[in-house]
Amino acid sequence: MKYCLLAIVALLLLNSCSSALDANFHSQLVVQGFLYANEPLDSIIVRQTLSITNQNPQDRVSGASVTISTGDSNFVLREDSVRGRYIYTDPTRTFIAQPSKTYHLTVAWNGDTLTAQTTVPKAITLDSAKLVSRSLSVTGVDTIVFPDRDSLAKPGISLWWTPSSGSAGYGLEVICLRPEDSNFISDQNITLSLPDSNAYGRYRFFILSTSEQAVWLQFKYFGLNAIRAIALDKNYQDFILGVYLSSSQFNNATLDVQGGLGVFGSAARASKKIFIR
Repeated sequence: MKYCLLAIVALLLLNSCSSALDANFHSQLVVQGFLYANEPLDSIIVRQTLSITNQNPQDRVSGASVTISTGDSNFVLREDSVRGRYIYTDPTRTFIAQPSKTYHLTVAWNGDTLTAQTTVPKAITLDSAKLVSRSLSVTGVDTIVFPDRDSLAKPGISLWWTPSSGSAGYGLEVICLRPEDSNFISDQNITLSLPDSNAYGRYRFFILSTSEQAVWLQFKYFGLNAIRAIALDKNYQDFILGVYLSSSQFNNATLDVQGGLGVFGSAARASKKIFIR
């Protein structure tokens, strides 16, 4: 009887806590989107925060009003076939993010309004690329042999690029351009001690100069890859800092959004293609 009463009390307390959490909870809009200098807009993703007692795991927001503006120009986005993904589809004019311009994002849904802005960094170009002492083409495709297990800590491919005014820092990204035709590099499962790499998955961030080396662990696939130098604006840099500090997608202390959560940032990037075999 004693244990039965304790169980009943525990259930009542749990229900009371859940009711209190629900009473104090207010859903917030969450946005994620990036602009790249001289490139068209990919998409803006809109979500909402959910109560811990919510039985519906769907956080994607459908039916939101999403607008990007700069000066006197307004670009109205439409929801894609994928719920919560908003794209620009107006056939009468294109949306190309212009370097040094400030863009304002407004998202309205269910009585809530989220705003954010970003100033696109100046565009960058590659000056040169090398693999140790071997010069690589900045416009063509070079073939590189992926090192064996014992050589993964050796120097990788280095890029040099032009400076970008308006950027808060730089990064390097390695991305496979055709993963569907490529094999996964199994040696990526090897843990190496690279304390100075600042490598997080396929990225390297917090680069202050206009040159850096892509470490071998950033490559995930054999086949056609691209190494991208990225000049980040402050919003993008803050977002990455939050990811590194918390290992989560969003860290409230590093966000630059008003009336909600998320990130609306921009960058400039330049790519070097290589074929890994």
